[in-house]
Amino acid sequence: MIKQHKVLGELELAVLKAIWENQPCTVQQVAKILGQKRGCARTTVLTVMQRLHAKNILKRHKNNGVFQYSTTEGRTKVISRMIGQFLDKVLDGSALPFVAYLSDTKDLTKEQADTLRAIVEKLEKK
Repeated sequence: MIKQHKVLGELELAVLKAIWENQPCTVQQVAKILGQKRGCARTTVLTVMQRLHAKNILKRHKNNGVFQYSTTEGRTKVISRMIGQFLDKVLDGSALPFVAYLSDTKDLTKEQADTLRAIVEKLEKK
């Protein structure tokens, strides 16, 4: 289980994203994905995956002599925790600056804006 104090770096998150989309997978498979996207070497990917395994963020099992890795938690749960860490550390626990940013951004699609409105409505009912 990922504890709140375990902050993920950019490369760790990239590895997790590759695994979420392809799990279970080997170091070689993740290295191929990240090699194409980011130019990462296999040894770098191996180091990151071993670190994530030590943090209990990845689990592994041997299949035909090769470790296959999968995540211990789902993408939504991990990203939600990361957002909480960002709010605590960067925005002193307040979501208001983030919401203000969303209201000013032009990158939101109509569907995303509709989803945000539904979330606000849900919050108002609480």
